Amino acid sequence: MSSEEDLASLARGAGDGDSEAWAEIYRMMAPSIFRLCRRALPTRQDAEDATGEVFLRARLRLSQYDDSRPFAPWLYRVAANHCWDELRKRRRRPELDDSEDEIAKLEAEAPTPQEAVLINESKRSIRRAIATLDDRTRLVVILRYFAEMSYAEIGEVLGISSNFAGVLLLRARRALRTRLGP
Repeated sequence: MSSEEDLASLARGAGDGDSEAWAEIYRMMAPSIFRLCRRALPTRQDAEDATGEVFLRARLRLSQYDDSRPFAPWLYRVAANHCWDELRKRRRRPELDDSEDEIAKLEAEAPTPQEAVLINESKRSIRRAIATLDDRTRLVVILRYFAEMSYAEIGEVLGISSNFAGVLLLRARRALRTRLGP
């Protein structure tokens, strides 16, 4: 059984009140949802709070989930909408938290000290450039490159066409190329 089939089965169980099924959904999906929130929101604390809120909202709205469709994109949509709502409330640019680097923790090989400095500076530059994008475009970039969603999935999550998701990504890549230079 695939991961998506597992999720759909668990979602049906959680919808019927099985708290163990919901706990398993949380265990499977919380890291991905946190990463999405972390890249969309200004601080780690905001992302942790948002992750909890996303799962609370999803649990309350589980009756709205159409189990003929994949569960993960539905949950990503709940998360993206929550992050979007938070960003609209703030109407300010996120401040980067340079004290952490989750991506580096995932790398298997330890780089040399010089490589580590270059890698960290590159990642900071990329995060800063992404942070300058408008909220919707930033979410599209996050969903595409960090959540690894297709254009169709991004469109479904954000309520836009897959073609418009592609247009937003094209504009974002051009803007990032300009900001980051050669």
